[in-house]
Amino acid sequence: MFGMRTRHLLAAITVAAPLLATAALSAPAQAATTTWTVVNPNSDGTFSAVSGPLVVKNKSGATIFTCPSLISSGSLPAGTRTTSGLGAIKSTNPFTCTSPDGTAWQGGFTAAAGASNFTGKSYNAATGTTSISNGDLFNSINLIFRTTVGNSCAFWTHHTSMTYANATSTLAASTAVVKVATSEGGTPTCQGLLTQGETIGFATEYKVTPAIKITARVS
Repeated sequence: MFGMRTRHLLAAITVAAPLLATAALSAPAQAATTTWTVVNPNSDGTFSAVSGPLVVKNKSGATIFTCPSLISSGSLPAGTRTTSGLGAIKSTNPFTCTSPDGTAWQGGFTAAAGASNFTGKSYNAATGTTSISNGDLFNSINLIFRTTVGNSCAFWTHHTSMTYANATSTLAASTAVVKVATSEGGTPTCQGLLTQGETIGFATEYKVTPAIKITARVS
């Protein structure tokens, strides 16, 4: 009787062992956590930023217009967090741009859409550079542009790709996604110039004041 029980027990262990091994192999690994740290000398978390020229090109590489400068302000609160929301641009002064044929464009911030959020994407510790997407959230629009001639083209920018360098306190933009406005009849504006949802060249570089430091670690 004892021998029979032993054989049954050994058989059960033999069957269970592969099942336990399979369960161990299929156990999900814990996701890595990115902890962001922002150091801002301003106790209220505010910053100001002044850019050099902004050059906007469509996906074909043709220059749509050039703007002499952007003056923006926002918030990058000091502290440590595990969310990727770092802060936001809260205002940009109105400005005027010029196309290669001399057509004037008006640019500015869309206050009705609310703050334009910074989302941290990655951090390079070797260079002290953070990759950021600006304007990812619903209604988080960066800027609005329109021609001054018959409103033949108007568009908003969002999902602007940016990098922030700690060493120089510079915030550089490279590309953005466009939302093209429509006319009263529902026809998209910007015909022959821009298409809905295309990624455009959006190149400028802000100098940020005060000197803010952004770092991240993955654990």
